[in-house]
Amino acid sequence: MAEQISTYQARIEKLFAKASTKKYPKNQLIYYEGDELTHFYLIKEGYVKAYTILDSGDTRTIFLLGPGDIFPIAFSVSLDWHNYKVKYFYQSLTDVTMRVLSRDTFKEIIEASTESMKVYLAYVSATNEAIMKQLEVMKSKKAINKVVMLLPYFISKFGERIRPNAYRLKIKLSHQEIADLSGVTRETTTTLVKQLEKRGILEQIKGRLIIYTKKKKK
Repeated sequence: MAEQISTYQARIEKLFAKASTKKYPKNQLIYYEGDELTHFYLIKEGYVKAYTILDSGDTRTIFLLGPGDIFPIAFSVSLDWHNYKVKYFYQSLTDVTMRVLSRDTFKEIIEASTESMKVYLAYVSATNEAIMKQLEVMKSKKAINKVVMLLPYFISKFGERIRPNAYRLKIKLSHQEIADLSGVTRETTTTLVKQLEKRGILEQIKGRLIIYTKKKKK
């Protein structure tokens, strides 16, 4: 499985072989919602969040991106990106290093071979599947299940194994961000995180979550 992921990632990186490298500091806005699509980014190091602003003025995190991810997510089978408007705000959660290609260059690379097109469409399909899984999380009736169902995603995306059955997240996630991703309120999320801590499933140390795949022994 790891070998398959490595091969897939190598194919993604091949699409950006001619890209330039660019760095952004933490909390830097990279794209504004409604911007013209001008460039595509492949994250090499660091993390980025995509969010929107509701009519109330509140922000709502839509998804999180890390090394190996491409953004903006531009669902266009026809690749008609000249009139495409970016759907979310994209902001760095940490310092990030990325490979950058102009829209037109990326389009040329994808259309240059059947293999390149397959790789990109496979990425879009996988991204769509991840979003659908997130929607499934939100459909759960019990609020605590919504948060629990997110934990494997956090481990796969940001987790580093620190001991058997224990994973520490590489980034700090606010209760608001967890709330947005799970579809519950921030106040409820705070209560649920405390409950999961008491159950030995979560632990917070210096603002970072540690997730236990087996309940922590007291």
